[in-house]
Amino acid sequence: MSLITGRYGLSYTAATPEAVAAFDDTVSSYLGFGRDIGDRLKGVFGHDPDMPMAHIAKGYFFKLFGSAVMAERAKKALAKAETLAAENQITPRETAHLDALRAWCAEDLDGATAAWESVLIEHPKDAFALRLAHFNHFYDGEGRLMRDSVARVLPEWAEGDPDLGFVLGMYAFGLEEAGDYAAAERFGRRAVEINPADAWSVHAVAHVMEMQGRHGEGIRWVAGLEDSWATTNNFRFHLYWHRALYHLERYEFDQVFALYDRHVACDIESDMYLDVCNAASLLWRLELYGVGVGKRWSDLAEVSLKHVEDHELIFVVMHYLMVLLKSGEREAAGKLSTHLRSYADSGVSQGRVTAACGLATATAMEALVDGDAGGAVAALYPVRSEMYRMGGSHAQRDVWEEMLVDAAVRTDPVLARALLAERTAAKPLNAWGWSKYADVLEATSTSDKSATARARVKDLLAAV
Repeated sequence: MSLITGRYGLSYTAATPEAVAAFDDTVSSYLGFGRDIGDRLKGVFGHDPDMPMAHIAKGYFFKLFGSAVMAERAKKALAKAETLAAENQITPRETAHLDALRAWCAEDLDGATAAWESVLIEHPKDAFALRLAHFNHFYDGEGRLMRDSVARVLPEWAEGDPDLGFVLGMYAFGLEEAGDYAAAERFGRRAVEINPADAWSVHAVAHVMEMQGRHGEGIRWVAGLEDSWATTNNFRFHLYWHRALYHLERYEFDQVFALYDRHVACDIESDMYLDVCNAASLLWRLELYGVGVGKRWSDLAEVSLKHVEDHELIFVVMHYLMVLLKSGEREAAGKLSTHLRSYADSGVSQGRVTAACGLATATAMEALVDGDAGGAVAALYPVRSEMYRMGGSHAQRDVWEEMLVDAAVRTDPVLARALLAERTAAKPLNAWGWSKYADVLEATSTSDKSATARARVKDLLAAV
């Protein structure tokens, strides 16, 4: 083993330069949602089966699956990496990466993120650490930290750096989640100019358009770049989800179902958690719009049944629970809820999230499926300001806000009126929100304002 310099001047403990070059390419594939990430990592091991950072990366990739089964495999990769680290004099940067994996395997997400951020202070062009920190900030619901994490290193990146576009795209998404839509769109578009196949950057701009209610423009943006981003791994289905969401807000249900069937739910059997999140949240939204979804919930059940003891990411677990409840798998749903109640006492990062808002969210969804809208409001309303802690984006978490609004409309019109005043102010181009607002204004004897709200719905849909 020797110290070999790779891309951006980063040093690795490795046997050959070819292993380091292959590792750099693996990181770039990960940044770009490549379909060949696993094959590229195998290529690293082909050049050097004992490269410590490669075994750390193997552990990272297992953890990124967000499942209990893969978490156990990550622990095995950690054990191998620790053995190699003890046998070789690895660098402080590699040691910090090892610390990050150790913390992540111990379910200390905050500790893992802190380790990556410490790497970035000394090595601002460690794109692997940057993207992993970005991932954990995302699932902490910390848009500001996503933004600032990239802002700290951005001045060190230059035109011509192979991974610059990916860095700009991360910055764009952090800006969007922090509410700076103009800057987010500017950086996102620049990233896409550099690399149109950069799905994360296309996605960052798509989020801006969703948050600003630019549905037609969003459809054109996502569809216009499809030939490029459709070459990526399963993350491409999330971009189809965004396109479907735009059509949903325009009440174009045939287009929503076409996108759902052809793309969003077309690879559920591969058991990638984001696919289930996309599909489940879209089906629940369709039902909130009053549209039947046929047997599609049952089509998602087989995969979700594999995850009744998962807790890696509570945001994801909530979507498995959606499926189990809606597909009639009540015994499995009960097991999952019982597991969550136990996990909420664990004290680890996602256990604290479960206690803060996960249990209440689960209770609310169970109540809704049982026809108890009042129980759903009672569970969800007190924790709505804590929901960000489950992570995901503003657009993704909005499904729970829609659940709360819809339940309140049916059981507490005065509360619903207040919630919808807030919603229509934040999302003035959302026809569904205005339609619900018209209903509660009429129910609370403000028919003149109700007529105005209904006219707003008509105008929005006429403009489609």
